[in-house]
Amino acid sequence: MVLALALIYFILFSGLAYKNYKLAVRLLIIFLPSYFIRFNVGPLPTTLLEVMFGALLLVWLLKYAKGDWAGLKSFFQENKIISLVAISFFVFSIYGILISGKIYASLGIWRAYFLEPFLFFIILVARRAEIKKQDLIWYLSLSTVSISVLAIVQKFTGLFYSPTLEVTELAGRVTSFFTTPNAIGLYIAPIIPMMVYGLKDVLRRKYYAVMLFLSCLAIFWSYSEGAWVALLVGALVATLLLGYKKIAIGLVVLSLLGAIVFAPLRQNLLFQNQSGQNRLTIWKYTWNYLSKDKTNFIFGAGTRQFFTKIQKPVNNFKKIEPLIYPHNIFLNFWSEIGLLGMLAFAGLYGLAVRTAWGIYKRDKFLGIALLVGLVVYLVHGLVDVPYFKNDLAFLWWIYLAAIII
Repeated sequence: MVLALALIYFILFSGLAYKNYKLAVRLLIIFLPSYFIRFNVGPLPTTLLEVMFGALLLVWLLKYAKGDWAGLKSFFQENKIISLVAISFFVFSIYGILISGKIYASLGIWRAYFLEPFLFFIILVARRAEIKKQDLIWYLSLSTVSISVLAIVQKFTGLFYSPTLEVTELAGRVTSFFTTPNAIGLYIAPIIPMMVYGLKDVLRRKYYAVMLFLSCLAIFWSYSEGAWVALLVGALVATLLLGYKKIAIGLVVLSLLGAIVFAPLRQNLLFQNQSGQNRLTIWKYTWNYLSKDKTNFIFGAGTRQFFTKIQKPVNNFKKIEPLIYPHNIFLNFWSEIGLLGMLAFAGLYGLAVRTAWGIYKRDKFLGIALLVGLVVYLVHGLVDVPYFKNDLAFLWWIYLAAIII
């Protein structure tokens, strides 16, 4: 029954993509959270998001790939460095499969976190004449609506949480479709600067304003301190880029005074609370593993092997729950796909910043939105996992496409 429904959905979405490819891309981005709808096709686990992407990929290969090839080749020739780094990052991600010791399980994760998002990035670059930067900003903004609305409903009703969660343990925090409150901030926070930029759009200004308001409420009620700090840093960067240096300095001073006066804020920033201490501990576990020998240092632990190889042998589970990543953007990539993969991602991020800075020189407000989004992504990523999840992996490559196309 499930297989039949999945096949029908695949056929219908393929038909939609064939008739209106741009609309199909919009729907896929809007429904990025649909990865939580999971099922098996025979022995192969998959998600509704993968079914949609598979349909898009098939239609692109059959209808557009041949015609898009010249433009795609031209783009890569004109943007050799960033193209080479992006391809290197993708190639190095394969190391995680080979070193994991669990090739079949790792292949499934690699497919969802690296192969499919990277191919979608290629499609967006290839179709850049039809699907433009402003379209991607609009689609990403729309994708926050369902997440925000469900989070707000949860706050007021206490209902519609994931059945795997114990609601009483959340202490009033919302999770939307996800299994952790922090996932809301990880997805929505980097998109908020785009929504602020969207307020310039006269035709869609009201929609952007509503989406921005809903998103802020969702992040606030998720009580994701990492997202709050990341957005605060992003606001400071935006203030500087707008030329309001005195105001930015004033905000920094107020933030420092707030950290001195309010103990909870100070403890969060200095990792003095339990959450901060736990992160310091798992970072120590990760570094000890990576520095143990040359093989670990170069190749990491392998895809989805953090718990088995790094945390489990040394962890005190009375203090820290089982985790699947070290909750730091650099250690996440290093432990999963090795040193070269981590360095490739760092290079890709740096090139994205450089490209966004070039946009800032030509289009001040668009450049600020993209740069601030990257700042939010990095700052939050220092204490969390902003990539290794189906929707977040797609989000990164869509964001990159929005910057470079």
